Amino acid sequence: MKFLIQKIKEIKIESDLLDIHPNNILLIYIGIEKGDEKKNLEEIVSFLENLQIIDENNKFLRKLKEVKPTLIFISNITLLASFEKGRINFNQALEPKLAKEIYEKLIEIFKKRNYQVFSKEFGSYLEITSTNIGPINFFIEI
Repeated sequence: MKFLIQKIKEIKIESDLLDIHPNNILLIYIGIEKGDEKKNLEEIVSFLENLQIIDENNKFLRKLKEVKPTLIFISNITLLASFEKGRINFNQALEPKLAKEIYEKLIEIFKKRNYQVFSKEFGSYLEITSTNIGPINFFIEI
């Protein structure tokens, strides 16, 4: 499973303008790959919650679970892309039906842990405009 986590201050997804406090938003792109169906999602969420990725005074001092920022989840198969002779392939991507189930379960776990969560349907083709702060971007493979 691959995550691209970005700190943002505003976001527009197609015609939706999300009204969220500007200092506490993380945009999380998720790529779900073969083998992820065997992983414990509760452990993955706990791992992510304990990452010290929340900045304070330009230092990463706080854990996700301490601040509980608003989380926006977007599925993103391109995180799984590989290239052979310049040609793209997604051979590592999990079958869509199973990947969708994992995506939805992961989001539900965060909701049960009292995060404010927004998401778009798995596999949606979207137009996203966001303003990155920092820029702060973390690429995480679990």
